[in-house]
Amino acid sequence: MKSVIAKGAIISYIAIFLNLAITFFYTPWMIRQIGVSDYGLYSLVGTFIAYFIIDFGLSGAITRFIAKYRAEGNQTKVENMLGLTTKVYLCIDAVIFLVLFVCFFFLKEIFTGLTPVEIERLKVLYVIAGFFSVLSFVLHPMNGAMMAYEYFVENKLMDMFHKVGTVVLIVIALLLDGDVYELVLIKGAMGFLTSFIKFLIFKRKSKIHINWRYFERSEMKGLLSFSVWVFLTSLAQRFRLTMMPTVLGIFANSTEISIFSLGMTIEAMTYILSTALNGLFLPKVTRMLKANDGRKEVTDLMIRVGRLQLYIIGLIIMSFWLVGNDFLRLWVGEKFHDSYYVVILLTIFNIVSLTQHIAHNVVFAENKVRYTATLTFVSSALSLVGSVLLAPSMGAVGCALSFGIAMTLNLVWINVFYIRTLHLEIGRFFRECHGRILPLLLVLTVSFYGIKQIIIIDGWTTLFVLMGLYVILYFSISYLFLFNKEEKSLMFNVIRRRA
Repeated sequence: MKSVIAKGAIISYIAIFLNLAITFFYTPWMIRQIGVSDYGLYSLVGTFIAYFIIDFGLSGAITRFIAKYRAEGNQTKVENMLGLTTKVYLCIDAVIFLVLFVCFFFLKEIFTGLTPVEIERLKVLYVIAGFFSVLSFVLHPMNGAMMAYEYFVENKLMDMFHKVGTVVLIVIALLLDGDVYELVLIKGAMGFLTSFIKFLIFKRKSKIHINWRYFERSEMKGLLSFSVWVFLTSLAQRFRLTMMPTVLGIFANSTEISIFSLGMTIEAMTYILSTALNGLFLPKVTRMLKANDGRKEVTDLMIRVGRLQLYIIGLIIMSFWLVGNDFLRLWVGEKFHDSYYVVILLTIFNIVSLTQHIAHNVVFAENKVRYTATLTFVSSALSLVGSVLLAPSMGAVGCALSFGIAMTLNLVWINVFYIRTLHLEIGRFFRECHGRILPLLLVLTVSFYGIKQIIIIDGWTTLFVLMGLYVILYFSISYLFLFNKEEKSLMFNVIRRRA
């Protein structure tokens, strides 16, 4: 089991760093090829349709229930659950199609900040993206099923195939004088192909025969009672950030959408890096809680994983604080200067929130999602109200500021929930994780910022040398003064395997 988790983690980080490299070289080139306006439309159509492609919490429910049934050794219930959820997905898919069809006729009224020419282009992009989204939706259960069966390696490899394949095909298309229409077409087609291959892999490996005829009212009720709260959480999380390009499309313009979208791209990288380990532990947490109360053991796991995530997320966020402005200037030009402030406001709270995913797994394992759904919904509503108020005068930065404030408040509320309802040792978590790591790293970062003030960053060479020095100091200080015995042993084991 440990080797499977380790392989899944290694593949996750390989995919992530590959993703970072692709984003670094590919994103500014793509913007230059299609233009700032089309990049804004490309981002807008994806985030807008994402509002409706919501599985109502069923993916989370599938993972939770299948992991539970597997722990009980009941394969029949697994087959019944997959048959039940697939029929539900088909019904939801039909509703999504109808909603998208109706919205098509109101795009001009929704996005009043776009020009008539941009609206016409958006309509074509909307049809392409909507078609593939509806086509792919019914295959969504495979993600939850593969994670519940701990097919981490296969799942992560397919995600890597999706990302790399999409970028390679888009580059080829642009080199052949393709435009934004081809980009959306390729992105949609690759998404469907990846989901279909995951379905074939799961069927072959699991030997599961989906019971298409199964229907049980009581089980449906239990599934929906869990999934509805997961859905509300998912809905609120989507609206919390992806609603911002829509708000900017209404109250600002396509340039502000591009500025915010670039900030979202960088924020997404920090999120993906810190959560690469997260999905790997839900089956393990479920078994721990089923075997016994396991609160101390779960908190111990939360601290171990949280510390590893903090080293990674701390390096990313603090590095961007140091040189993000210079990086964006060299990467995409002065016109995206405000994206620096967008990224800062979108990521500052992540130093805490993205280290607590084991606690989030406990929420799922113990079916406490209705509490977190309520908190997430409230913070999302606050973020929406704030963005509507600030977008007309502050544009992308105003939306990011509203989001950052709402998420900070949510962070406080959710930790109170972890203590009072889940009875996790959050105080011990903060002492052994953030309390022992952050102070020294903050001192290093502030000191390095002082050094940076006397250096003129006039090109990539200077930037890379400066960042290389910071990374070396970061890990040297972490190893000498912050790593515990387990973390040092883990590092040496990884080095030996690489050797």
